[in-house]
Amino acid sequence: MARSRPRKKPGPNAADVTPSSPPQHKPPPAPRPPAQGQASSPTNLSPLRAPPTTPPDSLHKTTTGGSRLRVRSRTNGDDGVNLPKLKEPFTPGGSTRYEAVGGRVQAADGTWVAYALTRPVPRPGHPKAPLLVTVNGLSNDGFQWEGLVPTLKKEHAVLSWDYRGHGCSENPRDASKVSIESLAEDMQLVLDDVDNRGLASVAHVTVVAYSMGCQVALEWCRQHAGGRLEGVALILGTPQYSLRTVMFGSKTAADLVATFLDSFQTPLALAWEVSFAWTFATSYVSHALARALGVIRIQWAAFAPFYRHLKRLHGGAYNRMLVTGQRHTAMDVLERLDRREVPTLIVTGGKDFSAGKSVFREMHFAAPRASFVHLPEACHAGMIGEREAVTEALEAFLHEKRESVAFNRRRLYDATGMNVSPPESPVKTAGGRDVVADPLSPAISPIKE
Repeated sequence: MARSRPRKKPGPNAADVTPSSPPQHKPPPAPRPPAQGQASSPTNLSPLRAPPTTPPDSLHKTTTGGSRLRVRSRTNGDDGVNLPKLKEPFTPGGSTRYEAVGGRVQAADGTWVAYALTRPVPRPGHPKAPLLVTVNGLSNDGFQWEGLVPTLKKEHAVLSWDYRGHGCSENPRDASKVSIESLAEDMQLVLDDVDNRGLASVAHVTVVAYSMGCQVALEWCRQHAGGRLEGVALILGTPQYSLRTVMFGSKTAADLVATFLDSFQTPLALAWEVSFAWTFATSYVSHALARALGVIRIQWAAFAPFYRHLKRLHGGAYNRMLVTGQRHTAMDVLERLDRREVPTLIVTGGKDFSAGKSVFREMHFAAPRASFVHLPEACHAGMIGEREAVTEALEAFLHEKRESVAFNRRRLYDATGMNVSPPESPVKTAGGRDVVADPLSPAISPIKE
């Protein structure tokens, strides 16, 4: 029997012993450490807000519950037109990380106004995300937005801020100076501070407002929007005469109530704060009564943050916002936005006590090009009770906004024959401040005329 040759142990030159074996490959290099300034773990926790209780994945399961959603597209990608490839200002990836940044800015009367910004973590060589500003309703600190932030932040840096006497902002130094116009100025001061700190790009701004915030947002559009406004969403609010619907549609009665509130500001401010404390202490009973009357159609647990915020609410600021909200109108701004084809979303509720059918008809007459979404079962807290339907409406609105920008680009190319993206140019706003704005934006001049 032939003796078997002992096998040679593989060494450094084992490849020479067995020429038929494939050459060894070097192992892949170890992954590079993250770049300087890059976050190691995602976060969307705001220093001014509690973490959202709704998982982001659940927002994609949309059921409108009988809502009518109409979105008009201004573009047609099947016309065979060959357009040049555009460099998008911001393209989020599947692994986009987010961070929260807080700040304060001083209003005209010296009051400190707080804000929080949720933005994608900055990356070297990448542009900043466009800005989306949320505008709260009266007596709110923004808890309604928490379930919508996962949708809003997909392609934007989301900026939230608190009114004077609300949330994390300071109580007004002079309550008599609180008005819809002054709150719109506060919003502009917040944007200026974000711009000065380099936290986000303010060249393209989208505004999403709720309740009385619709009046504040439209007033800001009148004074400061200029060419940077890319879209406006008005949710469960009215652009004018905020007390009229509560007074059964009578503007005369609402004006009388506003006059009474304005005549006794100091005692009524104290009375409001006492009523806020009582409502918080008896929130279970108050909520049950409101549900019985049909004012609120959601569970107490979902509305508990509102009652907790009542302990902090400043009565003087609340009273002044009621007065000035009734005496303010921005329906003309809504008309101008519609004429300039600024993408606009209007969401109304069938059970909303603050904006009735007459308000819906007026807004439809002023902005016939806007996308209207009517939620038959939505009360004034519909952003919580009908969150999935509101999320679907906002997603469609943001998609329409992107299509509008693309359509304006194509229209400019057809008119000028340009085959590259035009450079950004400064636009002078109504406030006299230079703002770098995209000339393809639907509104290229201040809304105020």
